[in-house]
Amino acid sequence: MGKQQTLRKQLQHQLGTARSYEQWLVAAEAIDELDGMLLWREQPDTQLLHEPLIREHLETMRHCRRRGDTLGLTRVLQESLYRHQGELANPDLYAVALTGTKQVVTEFLDEVECSMRFICDQPMPGVSPEHKLNLFRKAEQVYGRPALMLSGGAAFGVYHLGVTRALWQQDLLPDVIAGASMGAIVAGAICCRNDAELADFFQHPNQIDRQAFQWLRPDRIWRQGYAMDQAQLQRHIRANLGSRSFKEAYQHSGRMLNISVSPTRTRQKPRLLNELASPDVLVESAVLASCAVPGIYPPVTLQARDFTRGNTAEAPYMPTESWIDGSVHGDLPLMRMARLHNVNKTIVSQANPHVLPFLSPPQKRGAKASLKQAAVSLMRGQLATTLKLTPESGPSSILRPFLEQAHAMASQSYLGDINIYFPMRPMLYRKVLANPTPEDIDMYIHLGEQATWPKLAMIRDQTRINRAFTDCIRHLKLQAGVDRNTV
Repeated sequence: MGKQQTLRKQLQHQLGTARSYEQWLVAAEAIDELDGMLLWREQPDTQLLHEPLIREHLETMRHCRRRGDTLGLTRVLQESLYRHQGELANPDLYAVALTGTKQVVTEFLDEVECSMRFICDQPMPGVSPEHKLNLFRKAEQVYGRPALMLSGGAAFGVYHLGVTRALWQQDLLPDVIAGASMGAIVAGAICCRNDAELADFFQHPNQIDRQAFQWLRPDRIWRQGYAMDQAQLQRHIRANLGSRSFKEAYQHSGRMLNISVSPTRTRQKPRLLNELASPDVLVESAVLASCAVPGIYPPVTLQARDFTRGNTAEAPYMPTESWIDGSVHGDLPLMRMARLHNVNKTIVSQANPHVLPFLSPPQKRGAKASLKQAAVSLMRGQLATTLKLTPESGPSSILRPFLEQAHAMASQSYLGDINIYFPMRPMLYRKVLANPTPEDIDMYIHLGEQATWPKLAMIRDQTRINRAFTDCIRHLKLQAGVDRNTV
């Protein structure tokens, strides 16, 4: 027993000091073997899945493929996907072993992908390539797509670079990406680059402009009512993102950027800016607005392309409105993302300093973690109710906007379907409003990668069908002679 404990400690050390996913995975597989979790993955019995029905659908799909029955395969595939979609998304399936879940899940996903490619490649009676392409597009729309959501976090938000780099290296970075506050800077930097530029960006993080924060003199803070130089932040954003509209960013990268901004006017609603809702708005102005933390930076008037004066001219967008930090009302704009982009799976990278203390570490489950979450939910509910009722009791007009913003922050959701947390390290809070050093950049990125590696098996499985849809539609476009950029 002593040797086993010593070996486990050594493997845990290797897990915590791994510098790549490959190193992490070797240690994780050794720990799973030591703990008997590899055997658990191979055993079919589990209360988390309807394993006999999954096996039945597996055999039916294989039978249809052997017979070349594309129509029958289509029917069983549709039924099987929607019968098992809920249980396959259960996070408890991925809370037992470090390296993944039950092998029957992998077998099922293998067969689903194989069946989708079979239908894509084989002729169907009376179905033209154009018709088949439309069928796959409709099926994809019904099934939905994944999105990556990057929270605010000030300097902690550099951690999102590690999360996105880990996903990118495993070809798991979603095409739909949303960001608020610091998360908006990282999301914008990714979605304003094409694949070749993004590969270089992730390979050479030392190229990142790091000078975002610059404190004002005390007399200017007193006179103007905010603490930091917004012009310096704007230079930082432009240096890292360039100057593109949302439409131009989408055309350049193929990725759908979404930036949350919050209103300063009570009767105005929060906005999710993207190539669908605001194609001509400049990304840099949206990111600047999403970073405008009240008391730290002043509100921002959005800017847009003004094509009446040339392709590069700018003009105010909604000039009578000003906008602030997207985290105030929409750190994670889940419902708006679902409506606009048909999102069915959200991957959240959470680094917001005021949220982290109230989250249970993702690896912790059981009664203690559940009690903590219940206590936090109760406390947040009480706080949200108090903040909602307080303005109605007649506070001064000066306090009312701050109370409304506090209520919005207390009442919103900060988690998605798959959550990747910034590790709780109190000593780092002193750096939250400081420009990171090159060493800090490396540290934050590595923290993001380490937090993402344990989630990769779950993300890979739960986005696999979406990736199969993408590949099949790309292939059918070529067959049908449709331009690859056509939606």
